[in-house]
Amino acid sequence: MSVRESQIEEVLATYPDICADLIGVTEELVLISRQKILPSGDRLDLLFTHGSHLILVELKVGPFRQEFLDQTRNYLEQLQQLQVEERLISGEITPYLLCSRFLPKQIDSCRQNGINAIEYDPSQVLEMFFSRFHQISAFFSLQPPDHGVWSLHLLNPILYSLAIREGTLGDVQRDVGLAQSTVGSYLRLAEELKLVCREERGPFRLSEVGVDYVNNQDPNRGSDSLSESQASVLRDLIVQDPFASRVILGIYTIVEVVFNLARNTHPVPEQMVISHFRDASGKAYTWPSPKAASHGAHMYSNYATELGLIGKIGRQFYLTPEGIRFILLLQLHKSIKIVDALGLAQS
Repeated sequence: MSVRESQIEEVLATYPDICADLIGVTEELVLISRQKILPSGDRLDLLFTHGSHLILVELKVGPFRQEFLDQTRNYLEQLQQLQVEERLISGEITPYLLCSRFLPKQIDSCRQNGINAIEYDPSQVLEMFFSRFHQISAFFSLQPPDHGVWSLHLLNPILYSLAIREGTLGDVQRDVGLAQSTVGSYLRLAEELKLVCREERGPFRLSEVGVDYVNNQDPNRGSDSLSESQASVLRDLIVQDPFASRVILGIYTIVEVVFNLARNTHPVPEQMVISHFRDASGKAYTWPSPKAASHGAHMYSNYATELGLIGKIGRQFYLTPEGIRFILLLQLHKSIKIVDALGLAQS
């Protein structure tokens, strides 16, 4: 069995409810110690409170051996002595020995020694742990959409219009003079970039980020480009939460792809980026054709180049200083978000 006890222990320490299911208790378990050092110098795997009781859990990933019973019994006696010495909270201690297999006579032997024998399947524990992945499954189900908008600066007229007044789709359309379908696509992209928001079916308005973006326009430029300050606003937004939307994750992914492929060759050929971006985005089956994959990679690489995160000359992609800083910060934030979402217990 290629599973370590520490891995199963990590799951039970992180999610005491899984441990409660295994040992068959209904009241909430509260972890009070993991790898508790006993007077002998040995370490007890897990110690929980259960109402007014204490729960001792000694964990093994293999079948029962007599030494496991002796060890659990010894740990129980040491805990009881700590209680006598008032070095451990009072309360009845119920000991459990978890093994992957017991023979009936071994279960009887445990019972005769005051130990509860629990047979469990380590694979089931890992499956139960994975079920907790629903907390971050949204991160991994995000896939970059195709809103049909090839450049971020195309949003500027709409954003500048909303800076003057809130409006419905029809209002914005009249203000900017574009087709309704085009304005709809632009607004959807702006919403995913957290620049525009609305409540239910109310009017569109600038978000706080959108206001910041508009306030950072360069008066010496037209609306057909982003100022460096505007690019910085969007870069900071993505760094803070790479999973905030499908578009934001798509921009992060295209930069990460170029960053990773640069380990093979730099500059990175466009064709390498196209296929790798499709797969890294989870679009292998929704962008199966070379044309669809190329279309998606070009769209998101355009966004990334506008933000200064990658450079493109001819059919080659280049890393930029801002892009390297961006991807390193993003990888850190991404890891922290996943760890926080899973609530992993510290060893």
